[in-house]
Amino acid sequence: MVIFETDRLIIRRYTLEDEENFFKLNGDPELMRYIREARDRKECSLFLRRNIVNYQQRPLMGRWAMDEKATGAFVGSFAIIPVESADSKRNHEIQLGYALLKDYWGKGFATESTLAGRQYAFDVMKLPKIVAITEEANTASQNVLLRCGFQQQANFREGNKTLCYFSSRNPNAIETERLHLFPLTIPQLELYCKGSDELEHALNLMPFGRNMSPQVHDTVMKVTLPAMRRAAEPDYLFFTFWLVVDKLSHTIVAEIGFKGPPAIDGCVEIGYGTMPAMVNKGYMTEAVKGLLQWTATRPDITTVLAETYAGNKASMRVLEKNQFMQFTQKGDMLWWRHTR
Repeated sequence: MVIFETDRLIIRRYTLEDEENFFKLNGDPELMRYIREARDRKECSLFLRRNIVNYQQRPLMGRWAMDEKATGAFVGSFAIIPVESADSKRNHEIQLGYALLKDYWGKGFATESTLAGRQYAFDVMKLPKIVAITEEANTASQNVLLRCGFQQQANFREGNKTLCYFSSRNPNAIETERLHLFPLTIPQLELYCKGSDELEHALNLMPFGRNMSPQVHDTVMKVTLPAMRRAAEPDYLFFTFWLVVDKLSHTIVAEIGFKGPPAIDGCVEIGYGTMPAMVNKGYMTEAVKGLLQWTATRPDITTVLAETYAGNKASMRVLEKNQFMQFTQKGDMLWWRHTR
């Protein structure tokens, strides 16, 4: 199963047929110098099988094989896995790493795979942040991480080693006190439309039998998805659904998003809706606040608009709590503005 690709590489799940490849990498003390103790053939075989089993438990992450597209040759290993640390503060973090066979050193594969892996972590896994940890002496990997946009944080001690700690934040993920907001890509929105909890299973979210109304489904299929396909790459953010997920329960509590990209004058309109079982919990007020914080980072956005029915008191309270000001009324619709 292919996880992601680059111009020159295919990153895929390991299979039992990779036993020799896995041993060539994990059994070489020089290659494992900054990663872990090298393992003998039997230990590598067991380690490979554990990794394959873990794909079922965590389908979006794991240790994967890297193959060169041009030749099909095994290049090395790439991983997106939980941090294993004695420091409980770091055990919830997800880290990125790689290891290459010596024949493929110095060819740019480390940088190429790290850039694509970080993008996979942000676009597919929807991580708000990914980290990387290296030993202090591993300056080659540190340079790769810096080239790929990671920021070096304070070093820390683990046992008798000083470790260098790097992090990179997803520019298109929003975190508030209780919530995680993120936009759906085209394949993810297509899954979301199918219902049957398919997207929830794909993103490791709590399934709850969510269904999309026929009217919304029709609009997404006929308007939203075609607009996303026509949009320039960054502009899909202004057409798709952004999901609002409770960080503690991993449950989708609301949907939010934009009604098109910013206009020339910097105006953009938002829309939102809370899942019926999640109303009156303050989720939407918190989600709108988070989205406003994201728009504040965009130089192309100066004003955020919203409209509500005159009788929708709950929606009006959400806007008022977020310092929107009503500026006009058209029939039964009230128009609101938030300007920074």
